[in-house]
Amino acid sequence: MVVDSKEQMLEVGQILEIAAQQSQSQYPIEVVLATFVKEVEMPGNKFLRYGNTIFVIDANEKKPGTGMFRALNADTAENFLDSSYRFVEDAYNAGFYALVTQFYDQSLLNIFRIISQDPPREGMGYQVQMMQDGGYQVSLKLGPQQGQGGEMASPLAAVSEEIE
Repeated sequence: MVVDSKEQMLEVGQILEIAAQQSQSQYPIEVVLATFVKEVEMPGNKFLRYGNTIFVIDANEKKPGTGMFRALNADTAENFLDSSYRFVEDAYNAGFYALVTQFYDQSLLNIFRIISQDPPREGMGYQVQMMQDGGYQVSLKLGPQQGQGGEMASPLAAVSEEIE
């Protein structure tokens, strides 16, 4: 059950529990909570909360500006879309130019499609790959590599290589 954050803000534990249920996680809530606590303790990781959605970025120490991310959503679809727009802006402003996420819910691809139709930054884009286990991997280019003064030759290759 999602909760409209415009009506009620949930506690972090409630968001994690609802997100685990919504994503049909194979892990019990205790494992989801323990994993989240471990992520909080990892240096360089970023946590961005918008309403009843938490975005977690696991920064790649070997390739600054890149990383993996996931969304833990317990909000309405409309609020989740709004939060996703804010996330891509804030992640870029925090120094990330390329992020990768993996998930199984095909409907989440709509978020990327909608944002790509009206991207907050020129040159922003995404690539979708089907994983062997039936899931999806999305490589997200948030903008040009910061500090490099221009477009990257292959903006997502470095991030995708890290996963395989």
